[in-house]
Amino acid sequence: MDGKAFLARVGEYQKDGWRLAIINATSILPTEDMEHGAFDVSWSFAKDGAFEHLREQILPGEEVPSISGLFGGAFLYENELRELFGIKVTGIAVDLQGQLYQTSERVPFAPSAIRARLEASGRAEHPVKKA
Repeated sequence: MDGKAFLARVGEYQKDGWRLAIINATSILPTEDMEHGAFDVSWSFAKDGAFEHLREQILPGEEVPSISGLFGGAFLYENELRELFGIKVTGIAVDLQGQLYQTSERVPFAPSAIRARLEASGRAEHPVKKA
């Protein structure tokens, strides 16, 4: 992810009077081609009944810059991305230091955690080949 270009695009939304509607993420499970999986993250903005989206595929360990300096409410979504998915969001205005959720499993929606649960239950459709 090109963090500077991303922040510039988000800054344009803020300057033009758009509001942050939602930040959404989903895990992409590991495959033979993508051993550690990934995340599909979208930032949605609304203005006058219109919606626009920025969408990025984020690899585990890749850093994502916070937009909470431009859209204050983003800090909740960004803390959620970090705690539930393990996405490395940097520079969150209100960093809750892993205290937003109390989950029985650390980072429950990380691709590796989902794959492990599916394999343990026998429901994995495309298990990763072991070397």
